[in-house]
Amino acid sequence: MPYLNRDGHMTDISVIGLGAMGSALARAQIAAGRSVTVWNRSAEKAAPLVAEGAIAATTASEAISASPVTITCVKSHPQTIGILRNAGNVLPGKTIIELSTGGATEAEELSQFLEGAGAEWMFGIINAYPHMIGNEDAVLSVVGTEEQWVANSPIIKAMGGGSVHVGDQAGMLAALFAGLFTVRQGFMWGMIYGAPACKKAGISMQAFSDLVPISMGMMKPYYDYFAATVPEASYDNPPAKMQTYAAALEDVLASFEALGARDELPRLFVEMANKGMAAGYEDQALTAVIEVLARERS
Repeated sequence: MPYLNRDGHMTDISVIGLGAMGSALARAQIAAGRSVTVWNRSAEKAAPLVAEGAIAATTASEAISASPVTITCVKSHPQTIGILRNAGNVLPGKTIIELSTGGATEAEELSQFLEGAGAEWMFGIINAYPHMIGNEDAVLSVVGTEEQWVANSPIIKAMGGGSVHVGDQAGMLAALFAGLFTVRQGFMWGMIYGAPACKKAGISMQAFSDLVPISMGMMKPYYDYFAATVPEASYDNPPAKMQTYAAALEDVLASFEALGARDELPRLFVEMANKGMAAGYEDQALTAVIEVLARERS
């Protein structure tokens, strides 16, 4: 028998996991006008949401039973599996939108568990802080079938108006996170490696730090270069050829070497550009290196 709220009706959506992010997700659904059931291992975390109109379930099973769709936002996929395994009898016919974190193998295990339990699923990465949830420019990147995306996109876009559907395999999100995180960390580690080289040359760290935003002005043109070449694998006639980048990278590496600065990062850049040229892409876009790297085995 389904769990019913205080009015004797099922709710529109349930949220399991009421940390800062889970609570923000629940509030976004309340703000969108949906009736919401909530559950957390620490029951006291539900109190603020109940004050805002949510219904508190006493168990995870009750929360899942209360609504056709349940959002899970806990520590990890394995923790989600642990919660759902204890609620297996109420999973058939339900949809679980999993917004916890985990690797590709863990995601595949969770999707297989849900399918075996008779439930449908969508998994997502939240590209926002809790205070941004519900904004038009907040983005959740989600995977699941096209049918699930069509059915659940209003729920997902209530949490992030810029949310996108990126694929249909559970393990895709781990690769997407790794790729996007590497982009951000590339910038961070570029600053970390650049600073000691400047310090060794006698340049103040304040001067280096102040000039970083000037260099950041090139990020949009770099992205435009990437977007114009990579999606369609269109590497011909670029505004700057691979050999041009390679020559500049060689100069940078030489400066690091002359200064006696750690040079693993610029040396990697040179190595990758040389791989591309050796593969015959010297007159094409630097981004053609992607084709070389995608064919390699680690």
